[in-house]
Amino acid sequence: MGKLGSKMRRIAADWLELPRDVAGNLPRVIMIGPYRVHVENHQGVEHFNMEEIRMRTEKGQLAIRGKSLIIHAIYSDEVWVEGEISEVKYLG
Repeated sequence: MGKLGSKMRRIAADWLELPRDVAGNLPRVIMIGPYRVHVENHQGVEHFNMEEIRMRTEKGQLAIRGKSLIIHAIYSDEVWVEGEISEVKYLG
């Protein structure tokens, strides 16, 4: 049912002209300068320290690297990370 459900969501999204991140539960990453990253549609924080934060997404892990990183806010489907951000990388 997983592949069929995914295909049906994709078809519905194309027909309704919805963005893929909405229909496919894909991560949406918004970076505000080098100091704040907002991630939507995460599935949990897997690793956290002052230099790296890794979180699960529908299609793999997302890593945020930098200095003095803090999780400013965390909710069931979104995370705000602040600090001196040097890299945002999708690990697949």
